[in-house]
Amino acid sequence: MKILLIYYTGTFNTKYLTDKIKTRFEVMDSIVDMIEINNKTPVCSCQGYDLIGFSYPIYGFNSPLPFNKYVKKLSFSPGQRYFIYKNSGEVMAMNNASSRILIRYMRKYKAKLVGEYHFVMPYNIHFPFENDFIRQIFTMNEKLMDIMFYNFRNGIIKEIKSNFIYNIAAFFVGIQKIGGNVNSFLYKVDKNKCINCMKCVRQCPHDNIYVTDGTIRFHHHCDMCMRCSFFCPTDAIHIGFLQRWKVNGPYNYKRIEADNSPVVEYINENSKGFYKCFIKYFNQIDKEHAAITSE
Repeated sequence: MKILLIYYTGTFNTKYLTDKIKTRFEVMDSIVDMIEINNKTPVCSCQGYDLIGFSYPIYGFNSPLPFNKYVKKLSFSPGQRYFIYKNSGEVMAMNNASSRILIRYMRKYKAKLVGEYHFVMPYNIHFPFENDFIRQIFTMNEKLMDIMFYNFRNGIIKEIKSNFIYNIAAFFVGIQKIGGNVNSFLYKVDKNKCINCMKCVRQCPHDNIYVTDGTIRFHHHCDMCMRCSFFCPTDAIHIGFLQRWKVNGPYNYKRIEADNSPVVEYINENSKGFYKCFIKYFNQIDKEHAAITSE
């Protein structure tokens, strides 16, 4: 099979998942092309692919604006098979509505959705996830990938159901996408911390950061992907209204994956507060995974 994976990534969580999925397809002797969306990504041809995968991080119950803009530049053959593998740091039900814009656009081409899957990845905003929690998340992600590829092989279509209330709520939250442009007027760099490494300038997917007279400055077309503040080696970037929620410093996924000690059950039936939403989600993955591995 010939596969095309089109994805938008902020702090590379979506790229991490895409690399994993690419490897799984290649094990099946598939040819896999990947397109990462940024400000300079040329419009790609989607012709001649047996399957197209779309992926994005969920921002405020919606797909990111740069992702939507890019996809709407593409054209597809009638009957084109595609799937969605999105991710977020939580599994609130309103996230079910996040793919509605993509699905509606693909219907114009009479494309065929063969599956939608919601993976969990660690936060890059609000608060950092602990390593034990990430290890359990990665275990569940591998199980969900097993389920996804089992469904591909057996022609099983997995849908994530939204409803009118979720769609309307996500629409109104989505209006706040202008917030990145407004908030960027408040971005600034601590000159006492900044080492002028230019990492933020080079890596911004929207070319929103530039240098004038040796000072880091910001344009006003930010999508709040958090790449600049998350990866700043000296934690020098102030992100306006979101400063109190800032997470600085990347997760060491390779080290976490290499940890062979027993996985701690971070989420269990007694989990409370924020973590309670994962109980049903993890249980459902375990149930579906047990069903396919017992055959």
